Amino acid sequence: MPAIKLSVSRVFAGLAAVAFSAPIVAATLVVNNESPMDVTTPPGFTYIVQGASGSLSVPTQGFLFCANVYTSNPPSPTAVTVVPQHGDWKLPIAQDVSGVGYNAGVLGVNRAVQTSLVCHGVGAEGETASPRSDGMLRSGYESKTVEQYGNLINWIAPVGFNWTSPDWAMVPADPCSATEPVQVRENIACAAVTGARTAGAGSTLRSATMLAGTDGTSFFYIVRVDASYGALQRIEGPQMPATINQHQPSDATSVMMSIVEGYDRGVVGVGGGYLGDSGEWCLLANMPAALTSNVCAGAFPSGALSGPANIPFTLSLVPGSTPRASFYVAFVRQIVGPPPSVVEPVSAVSILLEPSLLSEGGDAFRGDDVSFAFLPTSLGFPWMTGGL
Repeated sequence: MPAIKLSVSRVFAGLAAVAFSAPIVAATLVVNNESPMDVTTPPGFTYIVQGASGSLSVPTQGFLFCANVYTSNPPSPTAVTVVPQHGDWKLPIAQDVSGVGYNAGVLGVNRAVQTSLVCHGVGAEGETASPRSDGMLRSGYESKTVEQYGNLINWIAPVGFNWTSPDWAMVPADPCSATEPVQVRENIACAAVTGARTAGAGSTLRSATMLAGTDGTSFFYIVRVDASYGALQRIEGPQMPATINQHQPSDATSVMMSIVEGYDRGVVGVGGGYLGDSGEWCLLANMPAALTSNVCAGAFPSGALSGPANIPFTLSLVPGSTPRASFYVAFVRQIVGPPPSVVEPVSAVSILLEPSLLSEGGDAFRGDDVSFAFLPTSLGFPWMTGGL
């Protein structure tokens, strides 16, 4: 049975004006005691509280995906907003920054308080610092290709499996099911976003990157979402969550998760960046036979985009509501600028679990929480092609 969720108490930042100047040495950013990532210096970071609001701006050498994941009580409007920055990218922002400190090269955010703020960070080339929330590391002698491919999959490869040229047909399609053998048994809560490809006869294969396409006007991409609450089950196949795009009361029978997205952002007539803020998203029970700009036509639920997506959903233990989900989320965005290189991602999607479950050991495997989309001609980051 899943552990009973802890009540979330929030301690908000003081209203006195405070500012930290940019550190003169490379800093490390740590949010809610999660895996650290580098802060770009210069210009470093700024933290300013003015009156009833404020902001923490953090240019990073990696991709940071943040959201407020909460149940019935939204974060206070007086909270500080965290604004991650990475090149031309537009990344999701979130409030409820309750405390910031800088010491010995470490920028700590909410190190000792409970909060609705959740963030996932990955390195500049999509690498995961540690796939496990308890901080256990793999052998430093493994190649980056082997290390990072293994961190994408909550699965132990059999003898003879070649990560340099992986056979994706051997990889379990659902990382949140009880399919053996798993690297980490996630019996409290599991959350994963992964790339997928159509395998014929209605089945899909796992993939290192999201399936993506373009018609010259729009860029479209699709990610698979798998999640579970409580003991893992030997059940696969489509399953929509209990509720989508709305918040449920907080209790021990439900858990909130959120799908967030970032992308290489451009502005019409300005130059730089590939995708615009406008577009649409939709949830699909099955992988479409073909991915086109019409992928969301007639789909439900769906919605318009005006910036990074943030799609909350609920899993429930209430009888009649399966405590697992397995579905696809498709995105269509307008192209407004020149494309990036084939080794640079165009967009990325992450899944975030409410902090009250994280504190109890939910989402123990963090290596499958962020998936990237590239140009259709790309094979992904250099480490995916054996370039590193």
